[in-house]
Formats: sequence, structure tokens, C-alpha cells
Amino acid sequence: MLESILQKFRGIVLGFMVLSLSAVFVLQFGGPQAKGCSQRGGGAYAASVYGDKITANEFRGAYALAGGGNVPPEFAKQNKLEEMVLQGLVERSLLARQARELGFNASEEDVMQKIADDGVVHMSMSVNAGPYLPPSGPRRVDFKDAKGKFNKENLRKFIQYQLRRSVEEFGAEQVEETLAQQMREAVVTQVTVSPNEVWDSYVREKESVTLKYARFSPVYYRSSLQPSVAELEAFIKANQKDVDAEYEREKHRYTGLEKQVHARHILIKVEESASVEAKEAARKRAYDLLARAKKGEDFATLAKQWSEDSGSGKKGGDLGWNPKGRMVKPFDDAQFALKPGQLSELVESQFGYHIIKVEGVREGDVPVDEAKRELGEKLYFDRKAGELAKAAADKALAELKAGKDIDALNAELSGQPASVAGAAGAEAKEPDPLAPQFRDTRPFGRTDSPIAGPFDASPLVRVAFEMKEDKPLPESPMKLGDELVVYRLEQHLRAKREELTDKDTQRIRDGLLAQKRRDVLTDYVRNLLKKAQDEKAVVVDESALHVQATDDNS
Repeated sequence: MLESILQKFRGIVLGFMVLSLSAVFVLQFGGPQAKGCSQRGGGAYAASVYGDKITANEFRGAYALAGGGNVPPEFAKQNKLEEMVLQGLVERSLLARQARELGFNASEEDVMQKIADDGVVHMSMSVNAGPYLPPSGPRRVDFKDAKGKFNKENLRKFIQYQLRRSVEEFGAEQVEETLAQQMREAVVTQVTVSPNEVWDSYVREKESVTLKYARFSPVYYRSSLQPSVAELEAFIKANQKDVDAEYEREKHRYTGLEKQVHARHILIKVEESASVEAKEAARKRAYDLLARAKKGEDFATLAKQWSEDSGSGKKGGDLGWNPKGRMVKPFDDAQFALKPGQLSELVESQFGYHIIKVEGVREGDVPVDEAKRELGEKLYFDRKAGELAKAAADKALAELKAGKDIDALNAELSGQPASVAGAAGAEAKEPDPLAPQFRDTRPFGRTDSPIAGPFDASPLVRVAFEMKEDKPLPESPMKLGDELVVYRLEQHLRAKREELTDKDTQRIRDGLLAQKRRDVLTDYVRNLLKKAQDEKAVVVDESALHVQATDDNS
């Protein structure tokens, strides 16, 4: 493309860039009294590009033209507005330099006359600027008087008081902007969008898949594990190398500890805004459980049966080791006041009523044997829970392949009778949110994420679009993160060429063309910048930034 530009513009003589300013500025904008706050070339340098200087005042004028004075400081900082404006000026200088080499030209007289005719000025913003910043290119400014005619005084005031530039400086800078814009347009002029690209985009837009899926989480199966002391010891001994390696990775978690408490709890929920009667009923249920625990009933068993904390309840109320400050204050104060083996009285928090049992207290360095045992137990539960989840997922998929009804399978997975699980309006206990249950995804496209979770679902999306209706089940469950997913293709909606209208075609082509032009221009500018940086031709002084702070203190 550049070769064609060279052929097109080679031989064109670059016109005078700086004509006698009297023709345009003396006749139209006045003489020396029109000068603004500083002269072009005066002041500190914000950047240098192949020896051409961009002054700090020029940068401040460009920042004002980009609307910098009208945005909150937080917005400017978050979107790196100052950096993007200064980088935009560097890129403008490179583009204008390239335009001159290719034979483009612009005169201040023509540029200023066009501003007078159209009320459009040009500005540059870095190609790396985010979507919330204005792009490079024309910006319309109203210089008209009350009669709707161009008013040179309005333009003069805009230049001098809003941009804080002289008319001469502004004119010279707009020549640079015009040359840079001409170069941008030349770079993207040959970008096209093919019919196949339009069709592929339409397919991505219209094509969708719907799945039924169930997630088999090791966390769910972990609570069913109840190993004996002998089982744990045998596992740790058989996997001693893995345990030792885990300790080497995690030993920083067992040295120099602040005081920690290992506690279990039973929670009976009640809202802070609940009625006196509701609070009293919850308190009575909690008190009855406390009385049972004090009489010697196993605390973990009580927590599994009655705790309304869905996270810890299935683990016998186990909260693990926690330093001070991790729990809400009433709970924290109570657990740190207890000794190992002690039970609390009822503790009220914003979540409801707690019964707390402290299992252990530690501080400083944890003995190596104790730390390794803890890590070994965790390794046991992680592996065994993963094995149970995989076995359950394999079994569910096999039953689907054998023709088992989804409702019946869901009932089996939830532990409820099929007549209850599948009956509308039937009484059923609240299912564990981690229990595997087959659900429908919404219709999703190739760039969507059909299942929300702490994993990347793109492998499932890719496979789903390759599945055929006559073979709706996979060969094996898919592992996403720590979970196993069993899925079945329910529907694959495909795009139809006869439904692609002219309006759709134009809309898609316009969108693709705009994006391709942005991409081509971005690559071109980045390559120009890299070449200049490799040649050490670009120097940026970031101390010229912080325009708002400078203006506020001036």
C-alpha cells in the first residue's frame, strides 16, 4: 500500500509550509497583537521527534483541545489522558514527517480558511488511547456569531484563552494536524471488507448453541469424606514425597504467624431487620442446639445437620485457621476469648446467632510435623474429592448415553425421589447449591461464556459448536478448572444466507471496515514509533505532564 502511495505522490513538490503570515493573519486575524501566551518553539520541551521540538505549551494547548480541562481529575488519571495526548503529539509529528516524505502538503492559509469555512479543527490522540477518550481527527467548534456567520474574534478568543496559544502557533500546529490526518487517510484508503468477511461476521452474530449441563465440584463431594486417623496416616505415608514438596512450597504459611484460631460454628440465620418474634424464634433454636452441644453431642454432626451456613455446614462447621480481624467483630471477639475445646455462649452478629467451638490456637512457628500433617490432610481431601467428582460425572454421562431421563437423573443426583424432583409445585427440600444438577444454558455465541465460574469456559464453547445433533453427548466429561462438566447439545441455530438483508450487510460492512481501519492505522503508527525509537529519535519528558496540577497552581 505504501508503494502505491509513493507512486501516487512521488514527484509532487512540497509547497511552501510557512507562507507570509500577513496574508492570512494580518488581513483576517490582525498583527503582532494577536500573539498568545507563548511562541511556537518557546518554553520547555515536552518531547523531541527527529529533532523537532514539541513544547510544554504546545502540549498544554493540545490537552485543552482534547477537552482535558472539562473532565474530572480521576477520569483523566484513570484513562491516562495526559500521556495519551503527549503520545498523540509524538505520533502526529511522525505521521506529518512521513506525509512530507510522500509529497503531501498543506499551507497555513488553506488550513485557516478551511477552519473559517467549516468550523472544524484537528486534534491528535495516541492510537493506544482507550475507548473513553476522543480519537484523532476533526473536531467541530462553533465560531459563529449571533447571525450564524463565522466570527474571527470568536476564533481568536478560542485560540488565545482556551488553548493559550498565539494565532501563529495554532496555524502552524493545524498544518501539522492536517498533514498527519492526510497520512492517516492514505494509510487506510485501501482497506476493504470482502463478502466472505461480512458473512463470517453475520454467522458469528446469528449462530447460537444451547446446552444442558451439570457441574461436578470436588467441594461438594469433600463433605462426604470421613477418613479415620489410620486412613489419613496411611495416605500421608504413601504420598510423603508429595507432602514434603507441598510443605516446601507452603512453609511460609507456617512461620512467624500472628495468633490464629481454628474454630467450628453453627449458625442460625436471622435478618437484623427481622421482627422481635422472628429473632426470638431463631434464638430459641440456637439455644436448644447449644444445650445439646453442652450435653456432649458431636459438634460437627450438629453443624452438618442444623447449621444454616451453607459453606461451612457441610464441613461440620469447620472454618479453618483464621487470624484476628477476618471474621465479624462479635464472632472474632468470642473465638479469641476461648481455649481449645471450649464452647461459646450464643454470639449474635448481623448474620444471626452463632455457637462457636474452638479446636485449636497457634502462634509463631508451627512445628514441621504438624504443618506437614495439615498439608497431607488437605492433599487427601483434594484428591479423594476430585476422584469422587470424576466418578460421579462419568456415571452421570454413562446413564445419559443409556437413555436415562434428565429429571430422573437430577432426582438421583439431588437425593430426592423423582416424583418430587420433577413435579411442579411439589414440596422439596432446598438443594445444596453445589450439588450437580442439569440446567439449561442460555443460547450463546462463539465469544460468549455459557457457564459462570472460576474457570475459562472457552474450551466448552469451542467443542459445543463442533457437535452434531445426531451425536449430542461428548465422549467424556470436560474438566473446567477443578470441576467436571457433563453436557448435552440441545439446540444449534445456524445462520441462513437468505436472511442476510442488505441493511444487515451494510451495517456489518461499516462496522468491520471501521475496525479494520483502526487496526491497520494502529499497526502503521506503532511501527513508525518503533522505528523512531530504535533510531533514538524520540525523547519524551514526562515532567511536562500533570497539566491540571500546573494549571491549578498557576
